[in-house]
Amino acid sequence: MRVKLSDSQKKFIILIVAIVVSKLVLLAGADFEIEKFCMRWDGEHFIKIADEGYYDIHELAFGPLFPATIRLLSLLGIETWLAAFIIVNLLSVVPPLIVFRRWGLKPALFLALNPAYVLFTTAPYSEAMALSLALLAYDLREKRPELSGIFLGLAVLAKYTMGLLIFAFLLDGKRIRFLIPFSAFGLVLLLFFNSVGGSPWVYFDIEKQWDAKMRGPVAQIKWMMDSWFTNQPWRIRDFHLRGIHWVVHSWAFLLTYTAGLLILLKEKRVKEFLFSAPFVILQYLVTGVPSISTPRLLLPAVPAWTVLGEKMNRVIFSIIALILLISTYYVGLWHMQAFFG
Repeated sequence: MRVKLSDSQKKFIILIVAIVVSKLVLLAGADFEIEKFCMRWDGEHFIKIADEGYYDIHELAFGPLFPATIRLLSLLGIETWLAAFIIVNLLSVVPPLIVFRRWGLKPALFLALNPAYVLFTTAPYSEAMALSLALLAYDLREKRPELSGIFLGLAVLAKYTMGLLIFAFLLDGKRIRFLIPFSAFGLVLLLFFNSVGGSPWVYFDIEKQWDAKMRGPVAQIKWMMDSWFTNQPWRIRDFHLRGIHWVVHSWAFLLTYTAGLLILLKEKRVKEFLFSAPFVILQYLVTGVPSISTPRLLLPAVPAWTVLGEKMNRVIFSIIALILLISTYYVGLWHMQAFFG
């Protein structure tokens, strides 16, 4: 007997297929060397923290919630890297599904096909967990403000910069009921820093080692063009990455998100604007290694990205989607051979 699917069920299936296909394309760029893929860059840090705890004060740059969750799953006898890979890929479905329910299929697909989103929610980074918790908090802020505060507090424990989202929550009438549990998580984080790092402000000291300063876009471009980091012999196959390539890499994402942010402002979608604006503005100001991590650090600005997909007609959307999917293969290759973000 033939099962007849509803329109929403068909859209759900399309979204899930898009998520899976984009991940397969990414992993194809990494030659499907999944363990090696998981142990690249920050993924290795999260996995080591899950295994050994915070073995060095500089590891406090990475939030505790994700490695703690990895540790719990690995207690079932699963290898730590595999536990991390399973968690992040299961959670990676949540943000597009929330976007789908809230804003529709095209915005959800546009998020799922963002090459940076695909990378940092397939590799064992904290983005999938942090974004899932943050979007759940945003969804619950009006009906369940206390629960919203708990979810956003957990998001901050997964990735500290999620605290910037608080501006999108302060316009709600029930903000006090939100702020009480959220503030409790902030206190827990400060106590954690003080206990492990010896100071509640240790995170800011750690960031200094990466040349992180608020100096504006001109200083940012100068740093990317000629710094100790970008002048390393980075190569993708035979292609030598130079300073100008890092500038293009970062600003292509930054200008795209800025376009989405301006649409939100023009349409007076104030809460969505406030959800995105702190991350976009910060990336114009920061120098150092965070400036070349722009594709990753802009991911929380979900509305500024998804509104672009919302505004495209079907033909343009299909063309852009194909370009994003092809780009994802090279992002996987980049991740394996050089630093993507």
